[in-house]
Amino acid sequence: MADKQDKQFDPTAQRIKKARDEGNVFRAQDMVSILSLSVGLSVLGVGLRPAFSALKELARQIFLNAATTSLNVDAIIALIVSIGFRVLVLLLPFMFLLMVTGVGANLLQSGWIFTTQPLIPKPDRISPAKGLQRIFSSQGLFTTAKSILKIAIVGPIAYLFISARMSELMMLHVLPVGEILGLAGRWIPALAAQLIVVLFALSAVDFAYEKWRYKENLKMSKQEVKDEQKENEGDPKMKGKRRRLAFEISRRARLDHAVLRGDVVVTNPTHYAVVLRYDQREAPAPMVLAKGIRKRALRIKELAREHGIPTVENRPLARALYGSVEEQQVIPADLYPAVAAVLAEIYRQRGRGV
Repeated sequence: MADKQDKQFDPTAQRIKKARDEGNVFRAQDMVSILSLSVGLSVLGVGLRPAFSALKELARQIFLNAATTSLNVDAIIALIVSIGFRVLVLLLPFMFLLMVTGVGANLLQSGWIFTTQPLIPKPDRISPAKGLQRIFSSQGLFTTAKSILKIAIVGPIAYLFISARMSELMMLHVLPVGEILGLAGRWIPALAAQLIVVLFALSAVDFAYEKWRYKENLKMSKQEVKDEQKENEGDPKMKGKRRRLAFEISRRARLDHAVLRGDVVVTNPTHYAVVLRYDQREAPAPMVLAKGIRKRALRIKELAREHGIPTVENRPLARALYGSVEEQQVIPADLYPAVAAVLAEIYRQRGRGV
């Protein structure tokens, strides 16, 4: 019960696809049955008369040829084959339309799907305990109640229909066969039409219930939603880390802008380059605007030359700044003396005082 209550989230597209791949698709069997019944009765209504005429002609030929038919194995086999073929020709359109209706009704409900998962043997399918559990489950009880309801509704309708024609039914034995068939041809479609209307209404209710039950069974718990997201997008912790990194990168100034704003570039001849700026209005201590190694370091030095930014070679300081200070951050106190000496030299060269 607790597990049912926890499954409160609608199934995702991936959950539905996985269920379909396993053969778990939506299907309201009552709707398929009523459509097949309707088509079958319609075919019978249209084809019963010509089918009866064909069978009557077949019976006539059999009786007319009975006197000249040899009573041996070969002749009897040939006769059976001939009769079977003619009956099959009469039944094929009826069976074909029923097959098309059944397949079409299922395709309309669940769409086309091909999977072998339902064919895989599972112990719970042959387990008596599981079978009893299914029978006495809520779904099993609902199916039983639905069958009883059908009988309770269809039975009285058939009873009232037959009761209203009881006097005519009692006289059928004195009527010619043609009149009996004519009466049956009128009564059966009338009764069938009433029953189909009622059964169709019941199947519509069953269709809505089965659709609701299918979605309910596929609902997901909060943990299942998280697991699916983790499977699709990776670990949320890693995703958050990537987002933070992207945010930090987006905050970084463009490299050329950072170099242009710098007071000095401290380098290790080929490997390291750090852009420094000191403005008391912006920060209480010198700040690292940009830094880089290898290709990025070469690019920083190239930009410094283009914009006339002084470059000072100081290997220990360049390494220390690169390893201990992030971009857009002020330098630590232990590096104040070394950085102050570099800046003092730059200001002196510019003719400025500290």
